[in-house]
Amino acid sequence: MTSLHDFYDPDLYDRKVGLSPRVEELYTAALAPVSLPATVMELGCGTGDVLRPLVRKGFRVIGVDRSAAMLQRCRQHLESEGLQPQTDLVEMTLPALPDTTAVDAIIAPNDCISHLLTNDLVLELFRNARRVLSEKNGVLMLDVSRFNVAYLGKLAGPDGDLTRTHGIYELTDDQYLRVGEQSRYRPDDGVLTCSFRYELLSSSGEVESVWYRTLRMYPRRAQEITMLLELAGFSVVRVQTTGLPAGMDSVFVEAALR
Repeated sequence: MTSLHDFYDPDLYDRKVGLSPRVEELYTAALAPVSLPATVMELGCGTGDVLRPLVRKGFRVIGVDRSAAMLQRCRQHLESEGLQPQTDLVEMTLPALPDTTAVDAIIAPNDCISHLLTNDLVLELFRNARRVLSEKNGVLMLDVSRFNVAYLGKLAGPDGDLTRTHGIYELTDDQYLRVGEQSRYRPDDGVLTCSFRYELLSSSGEVESVWYRTLRMYPRRAQEITMLLELAGFSVVRVQTTGLPAGMDSVFVEAALR
């Protein structure tokens, strides 16, 4: 059986299927100087792997995500840990942000702003973040994948498709998941399209079902991010390229209101 699935799949995310590193320790450390009690808004909170450690540290957290399924799984995790009273979850699609009392920090982990496919949308997001942040010591933190010109160049042009296998993941004692990816980059509009193929395998290696997910992203240079932040009224505090979690080829940016 073959089918097309929405990209936001809480089961796959919780199983850590894929190559992306998880970044909860990065944001927990970055927010350590923020005095408690404080409120953090996380953009693209997913099932809560960054959000929940912050709640355990004593932060009140507002989680924003476009996927109802991911938010429902996040809610289940929070309830199982008794953390629900300290957290609000909002279903919303960026660049829109929920109306709320002023927050002390906004974080955008896992390069979630790459899902905004134009710079105008990113600028709108940053302006909305400025509206939501507290005027006293409000900060915005985010990470973006390092812009790799050589890699993206290989994905451009008529012969630019890259096909690779991510691996085989154990789901149960007798079922496995084989994940493959085909990617293409279009320099004319800057969009990277990644199509993922998932094959459910029996213990004997027989393919029981196949499904697909597609992700479209706009890779950005760090200079683009800092320029958009400054246009939105922020001052860039730091741009960090080293000391990030293992396997994370990214840039971490922190900005403050000016």
